[in-house]
This record gives sequence, structure tokens and C-alpha cells, in this order.
Amino acid sequence: MATLRTKLTLTTGDALSDSINLSVSDTLTTTVPAEMARVSVLHTAPTVLQAASTGTYYLYVKNIGTNSRVVDIRIADDSVFASLAVEEFCFIPMKVNVGIELLALVGTEIVEYAYFKKA
Repeated sequence: MATLRTKLTLTTGDALSDSINLSVSDTLTTTVPAEMARVSVLHTAPTVLQAASTGTYYLYVKNIGTNSRVVDIRIADDSVFASLAVEEFCFIPMKVNVGIELLALVGTEIVEYAYFKKA
């Protein structure tokens, strides 16, 4: 077993009628090994991060490219569930047996990702 500590902070003074300052943290139990890497994502064919398999995962994806290109995150049946512009990221608890793919909308972009199997 391994632990993964997460923290999300949202603050703004002008996006809403009142200012907000939210902070949520958790310690998640995962199994090893986890995977973290950087990949070049093409627009001509999807980059498969994880094939559909048994288990549920926490998924982190960040578009770290410099080409100002959007990258779609989709499940293996081509359903897009997120689009990340440069410097945007997401952390998602994934549903069991779902394959994950990335696809740049134009050209090529660099993405870093990690996934951690839930214990």
C-alpha cells in the first residue's frame, strides 16, 4: 500500500459576488506501482495512457506544452470528458475498467500524466 496526499485550493476576490477561499485535502490509499511520465500527444491518432483494465484509478493530467494547443482527454470509446489548454490540469477519480486516451486538437503537444491504482 502507498499513500497519495492531495490538496486543492481555490481563491478569488472578483469572480463571484463574494470572495472565496476554499481548501480541500485528503490522503488516498493506493497500490504500487504508480506511473508518471511525459508524452507527445498527436492530433492524428490518440495516445493511449491506459487501456481498459480491471481496477479504478486516480488520474492526473497537465498540458505542459508551449504550442498553445488544446488536448482532449477521452475514454476509449472516443467520448471526450475534458479539454486542457496549456498549463491547465485535472485530477479525476476514474470509473472502473475505463481506458484513457489523449488527442491534440491540432499539431502536437506535450502532456504530463500520472495514474495511481486505488487500493
